[in-house]
Amino acid sequence: MRTKETRVFRRPVYVWFPVAVGVAVWGGAVLVAGPVVGEPVPAFLAAGFAVFFWAIGWESAIRSTDCHVSFTNVLLTTTVAWTDVKQVDIRGGLGVTLRDGSELSSIAFGGSLLGDLTGYRTHRPAFRQLRQIHGKVRASQRGGGLRGPVQRKLSFAWRRLLCALAVVYAPIMVVLVLSR
Repeated sequence: MRTKETRVFRRPVYVWFPVAVGVAVWGGAVLVAGPVVGEPVPAFLAAGFAVFFWAIGWESAIRSTDCHVSFTNVLLTTTVAWTDVKQVDIRGGLGVTLRDGSELSSIAFGGSLLGDLTGYRTHRPAFRQLRQIHGKVRASQRGGGLRGPVQRKLSFAWRRLLCALAVVYAPIMVVLVLSR
């Protein structure tokens, strides 16, 4: 029996550090746009950096259902069926190898020297769960290997981007209008 539950894997420090930096930069942008400084151009540039930090931190994740696995890097998501995944690997960062030999990985679970030295301790819980889901899918295939090209679905999170832009830029516009 398959469930529709989506599991989302994020690294907490990787999420909250860029988001905190983005909030701090956004706070600075509001101050720069305010009545004390009154400079809109630097405020809008700083707000753009806030959106960028949000996209790197919050949007970079791995999402998995019983049928598909998705890797989101910044705002671009690549989704493949679990049946197209050959193996889940943690060497050099968490990722999957597809039947055609290509690899998918996430910025949030990427490789690093510290990770190589420590064995990617922060990646292990996600690795175990993804490997378990992949194992269930392979067991249900009963030896019937798939043929043909790997099907990838690419999507761009434009709605979330528009919401983030509205949340970041609307208060700056209000401050600019009120400070005039």
